[in-house]
Amino acid sequence: MTLATVQHQLSTPDGFAKAVSARSATFGIGLTSLLLGLGGIAMNLFQLGSASDWSWRLMFRYFFDAQAIEFSGSRAGRAEVWRFLYVYGPLVLIPLGIILLVVHVATRRSAGAALFADFQARGWVGKQRYTGLKVKNGNNDVDTVFISHPSIPDETFDSIALQYQTQISALDKKALKAAAAAAVKAGALKGTSAAALAPGLPAEVTVAPVQGKGEFAVVVPPAPGTTGKYRVLPLKG
Repeated sequence: MTLATVQHQLSTPDGFAKAVSARSATFGIGLTSLLLGLGGIAMNLFQLGSASDWSWRLMFRYFFDAQAIEFSGSRAGRAEVWRFLYVYGPLVLIPLGIILLVVHVATRRSAGAALFADFQARGWVGKQRYTGLKVKNGNNDVDTVFISHPSIPDETFDSIALQYQTQISALDKKALKAAAAAAVKAGALKGTSAAALAPGLPAEVTVAPVQGKGEFAVVVPPAPGTTGKYRVLPLKG
């Protein structure tokens, strides 16, 4: 797949929607809430089942009874809080997750149209090149990449990426950890200008977590003069 092919596919709303993998915060929060709620109910049922010798009558009799769950080794006040969260938390998280997922589905078309309009106004498709720097995203280490800008020739961009990789590979463990922490603070997990990562890097280049397995990624920077965030999106396939 060439850059020209990708740009042609992204030139129409339908082609953009089919090619770009964009998930909203509503989808992520809704799915997380639903999974946490289901997980909490499963744990609750398992504990009640173990205590009742898997008598379904007793299990459902005490399912909504917070006093049926005991926490050992905790202070009384803390145990009470965890007991109510453990029993009633899933009953809140599951409906919340379903509602957010329904909202996501209902608004997906309009959100996609807005994203396409922003892409046409100020976005671009760029090539990904590994920076050599891994950053923490929760408990996971993720690779970061530079994403090119149309104003920078490919040879220049490749040279920038290679030079930065060389600098990163020369760092000791302490300096590498500091560089990763600084990158997260600068906004590399969401996408930001490479100029925020290190002096001398072009502001037009974007730094972000690696997007998918392909060579290209979509970048939609915030509107000029606003405090909006970068949208960095992988391409499907």
